[in-house]
Amino acid sequence: MKDKDYILKIVTTQYTEGETEQIFMDTLAEVTGNRDSYYITYKDNDGDLAGCETRLHITGGSKVSINRRGIHNSHIIIEKNVRHLSHHITPEMSFTMGVSCVDMKSDFENGRLSFRYATDIEMVPVGEIEFDFEFRKAEGE
Repeated sequence: MKDKDYILKIVTTQYTEGETEQIFMDTLAEVTGNRDSYYITYKDNDGDLAGCETRLHITGGSKVSINRRGIHNSHIIIEKNVRHLSHHITPEMSFTMGVSCVDMKSDFENGRLSFRYATDIEMVPVGEIEFDFEFRKAEGE
């Protein structure tokens, strides 16, 4: 493996209408940059997003930009104290969603990133989504 290969563990928790659902995924990822600005790039390997490439750009510990390409295309910006609009394209439909950061923590040196955001459609709350990422260098070949 190249020295930029990382083991990435992702826990996604969705909160909607009093229900909580968790999704767990382990995959290989490319992590580049430093604590002030870094990228995490990986391929989803399970569920509806299988085969999609996801690239996160984390800046200043206060902003995460998520670009997803594949069968589901989206661009989401999660930023402290700012509500962004996000456009999503799926095989079934396309829609625009509001995204507001609830919490964000970035610790590049220890391979941790977590953020939680609230979503709305036309200002009507839909739910919240929380992502916890843990990344570490993969062992040699």
